[in-house]
Amino acid sequence: KVIVYLSTERAKKQLPNSRMTKVCPELLEELYKKFTKENAHNFPISFILSTIYRQHTIYLKNTLKPYDVSVGEYPTIMKLFKEGKKTQHELAEAFHMTEGTIARTVRNLEDKNIITRKIDKNNRRQNFVYITEKGEKIASLIENFDSLWEEEVCGFLNKKQKNEIKEILYDITINSLNQNKK
Repeated sequence: KVIVYLSTERAKKQLPNSRMTKVCPELLEELYKKFTKENAHNFPISFILSTIYRQHTIYLKNTLKPYDVSVGEYPTIMKLFKEGKKTQHELAEAFHMTEGTIARTVRNLEDKNIITRKIDKNNRRQNFVYITEKGEKIASLIENFDSLWEEEVCGFLNKKQKNEIKEILYDITINSLNQNKK
């Protein structure tokens, strides 16, 4: 059930009481105008999370452009940077993506010399994916950019508040993943 209260009849018709609704750009613009601190409780959490995600994506797209890294490649780079070698299957599971999608991402990053693939000595049908020295440099920059973005948008929160929000968002994420498994 969508709990957004808008003044126009057109908007009410565009947001029927369904779980999956496509919103036209004009309506989205109207939603943003009506989204204020005083009435934030009237908006679905998904709208708020989606807005944050879109703004972060725009920031990353602009920031990563000089390094020839796309927003879609960013999670793979950071996962390998923070955790070391992974199989393509492990990456697909971690990001809840198909192995085909990960294979394309890996191929693109390999072409850019950001990652490299090596055949597993124990299982020749399996590849391990590693981050290269160039990839580590880019990942370090990305990590700094991400920290700057988070500080800019969350700077008004203290450490305890940030941790509480992250714990709540973790629970929402797990519930969301479980909901989609049903």
